[in-house]
Amino acid sequence: MILTVTLNPCVDRTIEIEKFLYGGTNKVLRTQEDISGKGINVSLALQNLGIQNKAAGFSYQEDKEKLERFFKEIHCPYILYSVPGALRVNVKIFDTEKRVMSEFNDKGREVTEQDVEGFLALLDKEWDKTDILVVDGSVPPGVPRSIYRDLIQKANEKGVKTILDASGDLLSLALPAKPFFVKPNRGELEILYGKAFRDKEEMLSFGKTLIQGGVHYLCISLGEEGAVFLTESKVYQAKPVKVLVQGVQGAGDSMVAGACLAMTEGLPDKEVFRYAVACATGSLLHPGTELCERQDLEEMLSKVEIEEIK
Repeated sequence: MILTVTLNPCVDRTIEIEKFLYGGTNKVLRTQEDISGKGINVSLALQNLGIQNKAAGFSYQEDKEKLERFFKEIHCPYILYSVPGALRVNVKIFDTEKRVMSEFNDKGREVTEQDVEGFLALLDKEWDKTDILVVDGSVPPGVPRSIYRDLIQKANEKGVKTILDASGDLLSLALPAKPFFVKPNRGELEILYGKAFRDKEEMLSFGKTLIQGGVHYLCISLGEEGAVFLTESKVYQAKPVKVLVQGVQGAGDSMVAGACLAMTEGLPDKEVFRYAVACATGSLLHPGTELCERQDLEEMLSKVEIEEIK
């Protein structure tokens, strides 16, 4: 069983503009609204791939039925702790000419210490049924910034592998807990490092220190330059697959789902990376927050070129 955690669920409102004009009037081509949040996106991608998983997180009372209806529609089991308020709304503006997304993300409604304790009590019932725990995305005000560190430590005690996809202090505080798989992008690593990398060599050197610190897999997204993947003994690079990009939201979450699939099937390191990149690429074929489908994965697997660079 794969368990995904989304502590700050949301509604993503994706607006397509032919050519985004900052400070001007923009004609909307298309608007789409989706239930979202990084962990929820991973669960959706896993459901698309036919992989058993369960979603966990907070459910805001004003939108409780909306969130539960979403999970039922995608046939994904869920455990939710109810808190006051409504789902936050994130606005995504996709420039169809430049194929670029601009995001305006709400911080979310504050939760209490009792809410956090209540959610953790729910999660305690799931450890014995869980093989992989996915912790990612932002957290709402009121949740301690050490929450991912604490969850990873508990997972390690239970023999559960963890995948961490977070940024800022949520990432930096969690790394000492030794997550199994970490998926930052280059910008998030630079923030963690405290400066911009001069070149790829400096980035890889820093990445190796994370591996030496106990991270088993480190997958660094490089946008249009593809991705790199570090293990204890190897460094792999994937070239970007040329596709017509319909949307970029959720590609990183599809990448996590692809890695989960490969890990559950016991595939070797290089194939874990291939599946991750194939799913991320497959997600680019869909607009809004629609994510990679099984047929996308199967089509992209043969197109992903991976070379060992170290």
